[in-house]
Amino acid sequence: MADASTVKCLARLKAFVARGYGLALVLFAGTVVLTIVWLHYYDSPLPFTGIALSAIAITFWRGRTKPGILAVLLATLIRSYFFQPATTVVARILYDSVFLVFALVMIGLTRSRDELEMNVAERTAELTAANEKLKIEIVERKRAEIQSRVLIDAIPQQIWSGPPDGRLDYFNERWRAYTGVGLEEARGDGWQRILHPDDRERVPKAWRESVLNGTPFEIEERRRGADGMYRWFLALGIPSRDAEGRIVRWYGTNTDIEDRKRAEEALRLSEQEQRQLVAQLGRERARLVEAQEVAKMGSWEAELQSLNVIWSEQTHRIFETDPAHFHPTRPKFREFIHPEDRAKVDAAFAASLDQRSPATVEYRIVMPDGRVKIIEEHWQAFYDEAGKPVRVAGTCRDITERVRSEEELQRVRDRIDSILNSVSDTFILFDRQWRYLYLNEAAVRATGRPLKEILGHVLWELFPRVVGTELDRQFHRAMNDRVHVEFDFHFLQAGIDQWWEIRTYPQTEGLAVFATEITERVRAEEELQRLSGQLLQSQDEERRRISRELHDTTGQNLVALATDLSQIRASIPSSSRELRALASRCQELANQCVREVRTLSYLMYPPLLDESGLPDAIRQFLDGFTKRSGIKVELEVSPNFGRLREDVELALFRIVQESLTNIHRHSGSPRAKIILDRRSDYVTVEVSDTGRGTSGTKLGTSRGMPFQVGVGISSMKERVKLIGGSLEIVSGTSGTTVRARVPEATEGHEKTTSADS
Repeated sequence: MADASTVKCLARLKAFVARGYGLALVLFAGTVVLTIVWLHYYDSPLPFTGIALSAIAITFWRGRTKPGILAVLLATLIRSYFFQPATTVVARILYDSVFLVFALVMIGLTRSRDELEMNVAERTAELTAANEKLKIEIVERKRAEIQSRVLIDAIPQQIWSGPPDGRLDYFNERWRAYTGVGLEEARGDGWQRILHPDDRERVPKAWRESVLNGTPFEIEERRRGADGMYRWFLALGIPSRDAEGRIVRWYGTNTDIEDRKRAEEALRLSEQEQRQLVAQLGRERARLVEAQEVAKMGSWEAELQSLNVIWSEQTHRIFETDPAHFHPTRPKFREFIHPEDRAKVDAAFAASLDQRSPATVEYRIVMPDGRVKIIEEHWQAFYDEAGKPVRVAGTCRDITERVRSEEELQRVRDRIDSILNSVSDTFILFDRQWRYLYLNEAAVRATGRPLKEILGHVLWELFPRVVGTELDRQFHRAMNDRVHVEFDFHFLQAGIDQWWEIRTYPQTEGLAVFATEITERVRAEEELQRLSGQLLQSQDEERRRISRELHDTTGQNLVALATDLSQIRASIPSSSRELRALASRCQELANQCVREVRTLSYLMYPPLLDESGLPDAIRQFLDGFTKRSGIKVELEVSPNFGRLREDVELALFRIVQESLTNIHRHSGSPRAKIILDRRSDYVTVEVSDTGRGTSGTKLGTSRGMPFQVGVGISSMKERVKLIGGSLEIVSGTSGTTVRARVPEATEGHEKTTSADS
């Protein structure tokens, strides 16, 4: 083949030379013909010079240098022997010099043209080679980009990126699978629609500031998943810059921190015993957040045939190697791996090749200074048409801080469990479907069942008898309305008689419940109420006895004394004015004592209450009250009010008496109104004024009361409780109203009940 090429080249060269010399001969043949024709008409050979010079120029330009020199020789010979001008020898030499000089000029021009053509050819060849190289690089970049997309989609992390203006244009498969949003729908600002409504202003604002200032982006946000539920994520974004410092693209990750958020919520549920721990956990979390670095991820690629290994710059940073001096190989890589983890990594690599599936492994690497890092690595093998593995590509990520954080979080959870299990109160956490998520040891003991039979089960299925009770209503109110509820619950089932003070706290995942057994306290309150009732009853009986003694004994004696003083005064002579005046004063004092004893006797226990009933007793009391206080009181009694039980009439009379006393002492109202109303199933007594509200009271949340009360109102409350009624007090700027409601109990019914008993 080499001889054939040489022959072919020689043939081309001969053809080219032949064309050049042939051109010279043809041109000068034509020159001779033209000159002969010219001489036929004109007797002057001078045009031959111009025609010859043109022929020489054409020969040099088309046939190159040697045919051009031949053209010069031919021109000189033809002119000398065929067209000799009638000149001297000197003139002939000058004529010949013209051809020589012109030949030298043409030789220079021809060489310049040849050099120019050679330079153009060389530059053209260089450009052609550069163009081919550029095409190869473009193909390689596209292939690398496709491989990078495949690797990013294989990463178990949500990855996103976008141009320098911040309008994101790429989200990996893990991001799209979690959100259920397509790539086209999420591009630009579409990703903001999956943010929690409370974060849709805060997060985009922080992102715009990072894009505007070119600073790293870091924020905690809530994102909606494809199932419609929101979870907390830590979003991190960093700008990628070129050699001149210009941002060329943004890259970011989203890390699920829902478990950490739930732990924080669990800490906030504890009461005073856990507050110190919550504060300590907050400080630990703050230090953890400050120490946490942005997650970095490197990539690598290995050709199995050539054993060529390529690390990205980030991979070199993770392994703390210099890309300019360290050339990675499989043996060098194994030297980094902790000796205890090398077998695990080798086994995972071999298994992935055998099973032809992606692989993930965590292992430790040891730095030259003895530090240990924890690496999470993912890789996937690529095969040729014959099914033979030819290349492996993967990613590696330093998860040392994440592992340390998870270990610390687990220790905190263990401490929370220890504290919750050390308190005597029961603590239970339900999800939104009322399934048990967590119980401390006190709660497990209270349920009387093993923990494994409780967790994951529904409250209403384990304890069906509480359905429809106050606990059922209050729990659903707290869960549905998302409000904090406190209430007391009497659990009386299966031989268990217990009182519980229950506090509910709505959570993101459901409802947290603290419960304290208060059976002993309730029993003590009931005993105190019973003793208070006995004390009030004893007081009323003693008042009745003292009232009768004052009326029957002391009052009668004072009346007799006044009568005797009247007789003494009548027996004193009119001349003894001083003695008569003294007797008059003594008689007036005796009469005043009679009136005061009668009033005191009535206030302690009105006899008319036993004789005529509650309305007449109140009327008689109002006559004296109006005279003493100057307050006009209107009494309104429903028709056929009738008689009530003795204890009911006495309790309602005391309520009216105490209410009017408070009006006189505190309200400053000139008027008051009393309403006695009797219905088929209850009796109502209402006392109201138009004063400035009850003095000495304080708005609060006392059980059943709109405000905390003084001694007199507490006495009214106890009296109403003893007869099975309720007391309501409403106090404001327009006045105060005291309203007592008692279930229907007639005098005859009370007697029948007593006889039956």
